[in-house]
Amino acid sequence: MNTLDETISQRPLEEVLPESYLGYSKHVILQRAVPDVRDGLKPVHRRILYSMDEIGMSPDKPYSKSARLVGDCMGKYHPHGDSSIYDSAVRMAQPWATRYPLVDGQGNFGSIDGDNAAAMRYTEMKMTPLAQLMTQDLDKNTVLFKANYDQRLKEPVVLPSPFPNLLINGGSGIAVGMMSNIPPHNLREVVAGVILQIDHPETTLADLMGKVKGPDFPTGGLIIGSEGIVSAYKTGRGKVTMRGKAVIEQGKNGKNLILITEIPYQVNKSTLAAKIEALADSGKIGGISEVRDESDREGIRLVVECRKEVNPLDVLRLLYKYTQMEETFGIINLVITADGTPKVLGLKEINAAFIEHRKIVVTKRTEFDLEKARHKIHLLEGLVIAINHLDEVIALIRSSKTPALAKAALITRFEFSEVQAQAILDMKLQTLTNYELAGIRSEHAATLQLIAELESILADVSKVYQIIKNELKEIAEKYGDERRTHILPEEMREELDLSSFEEAEHPFEILLTKQGYIKRIPLALKRSKTIPSLAFKDGDSIAARIPATDRETLYFFTQSGNFYSIKVKTVPEAGPKEKGGPLNNLLQLPAQETVISIVALKETTDQNYFVFVTKDGLVMRSPVSDFVNARNNEGMGIKAGDALVKVILNSDQEELFLATYKGQAIRYPLTDINPMGRKARGIKGIALNEDDRVVAALVLTTSAEVPQGDLVTLSERGFLKRTSFEEFKPQGRAGKGIMIAKVNAEEIGFLVSIVQAKEEDVLCVLQADGNVTKVEMKNLKTEPRTKAGTQWVPVLQNNYTIGVY
Repeated sequence: MNTLDETISQRPLEEVLPESYLGYSKHVILQRAVPDVRDGLKPVHRRILYSMDEIGMSPDKPYSKSARLVGDCMGKYHPHGDSSIYDSAVRMAQPWATRYPLVDGQGNFGSIDGDNAAAMRYTEMKMTPLAQLMTQDLDKNTVLFKANYDQRLKEPVVLPSPFPNLLINGGSGIAVGMMSNIPPHNLREVVAGVILQIDHPETTLADLMGKVKGPDFPTGGLIIGSEGIVSAYKTGRGKVTMRGKAVIEQGKNGKNLILITEIPYQVNKSTLAAKIEALADSGKIGGISEVRDESDREGIRLVVECRKEVNPLDVLRLLYKYTQMEETFGIINLVITADGTPKVLGLKEINAAFIEHRKIVVTKRTEFDLEKARHKIHLLEGLVIAINHLDEVIALIRSSKTPALAKAALITRFEFSEVQAQAILDMKLQTLTNYELAGIRSEHAATLQLIAELESILADVSKVYQIIKNELKEIAEKYGDERRTHILPEEMREELDLSSFEEAEHPFEILLTKQGYIKRIPLALKRSKTIPSLAFKDGDSIAARIPATDRETLYFFTQSGNFYSIKVKTVPEAGPKEKGGPLNNLLQLPAQETVISIVALKETTDQNYFVFVTKDGLVMRSPVSDFVNARNNEGMGIKAGDALVKVILNSDQEELFLATYKGQAIRYPLTDINPMGRKARGIKGIALNEDDRVVAALVLTTSAEVPQGDLVTLSERGFLKRTSFEEFKPQGRAGKGIMIAKVNAEEIGFLVSIVQAKEEDVLCVLQADGNVTKVEMKNLKTEPRTKAGTQWVPVLQNNYTIGVY
């Protein structure tokens, strides 16, 4: 027998195969495919976040090349190839794939159409704030570490993760002989469920489901029925039916449009569109004339155009039946438990595992902080003793020949420990100032108090749970959002009640500047009674500012009487200090036209009218319905030399209030103006004196439920005056009106603007150079209409306006 034969062990295949296969399957299950119940991460995701934390790719730092992360993670912790690391990091950055992304990517990170991300040498990334939270306290011995693949470094077994990432982001993986498929959930709901279980460990599943409604997918959509959710939360396994969200709109030429705005989770949009088109061409789904993908940065918009004679609801039913507009998500809550065992868990068990994990982390963190505080107090106690015997300590140190003898002398004389004696020798001379000495005594007292607090936490587990709850509440409040996926009862499967598909309205504020930039600011981002969005560094200033919701349509009216309309959703969203986008990108305005009024409108009713007011005192009232789907842009026929100054939305129960440059005003019921069609030239609204013109208009509500407030006038020289509307009795249309305020050319100036305001309002006077003067309404005293008011604004030019904010 040769040497090679001696090294070969002959064993039966039936012994070798199970042994090798079990070892391989255990490795795949534990080290690759199944997430940990505590932090909800697979090893590759955990290593990515740990590497990012080590490199310093935190949210407050600039983006770093993705290749840098991949190389660092592969070289240190994950030797399974760069593609597995990069693909996982990309998925963690995709908002349609991950409910709460843990990676903030810059560059091409793919699309919901299945497009691949750019190569890692082209993209950049860093941690999101939530990802940074997952790695906090790693330096406080909160979790166990293990050796990396080559035994040179240490990596965490699990991340501290102060929020239940397993449920909020879910996860899927195929191991050997088993599979994990956990859906994402809403952060606020999951946190509420965990807190309920902390307070009431014996809570029932029904009570938990009162907080955690069900999966909440990043792509939104619908879930039909809750039976599968109950089964998944109870046993760890269940099936839920997902559906895309669609609405039906009236298109051109009488055709109905099925607008698909949300699709089921993990469905490829372009594949879905191609499938619908193929089924339409083959005749399996009849009645479809065209399929268009009009999706943009604002969201998904897949348009299925139906033929005139076809019921769009019948087409929608077939779309749900034959395409991925309806999909099944099989929930399998397979996880790796804290003892390293793969197990399928229900909702209560997952919550319990997370609570126990956080209990251990908070306890260990507190023990670490306590040990650190005790070490600190030990040093401070030595410093305090030294301060109290400062002259003697200085003399003793000066009399010693070497530092070692000085340390020994301090230990002998004051019974210091070696650490205390060394700290005293390391003190800088600046520490001996009275200010620094007082600071040491103060720090000593604060550290004693901290030690007492930490010891009380370790002595009372209820305080540990309270810390866990407080951290969860803070995270949910800061990073939580509204549910995206609506859960409908089982009976809605066939009814297709499209009203249930509608999204909640989101309020915005629309801002248009005089240089033609427009934006919409979410009201959640806007701080009340602040003016950051009124002035601009480049000399631009605000031209129009109105509230609106994302379900409304904006109507823009120009000085020439023309109008244009766009959906609020198409206006670029921006922060208060951002510029927005050019209005010309949304509307093709001729160069000679200027927007003078914007009106937001959601629904058209028979009682809604647009009231037009021109410079020469002409008025027109036209039904809003005449402007919906109009074939041209003509609104009011404006005579040569005249110009539109204001357009207001009104109903029959309101009054019109007009004010002129020379200080006249008139008030009369809007019913005095008979409705006219578009393109009419209007009728006389006020009789003007020579060289006078209309500068402002208001619509006053006569309802007793809505307080009118008071009238505020603004003159060219910055005079503000508050007057009760009671001084302006209703008259007949086309009269000369009465005096609104004292005006003149020299001292006060003529009238430039009026506004209706209440006691709690804040008035903002905006000048053309961007300067803003803010005046609280309550500081204006009520004066008769014949007075001039008080000069609140030192005006240097005439081009300015007033508004209420």
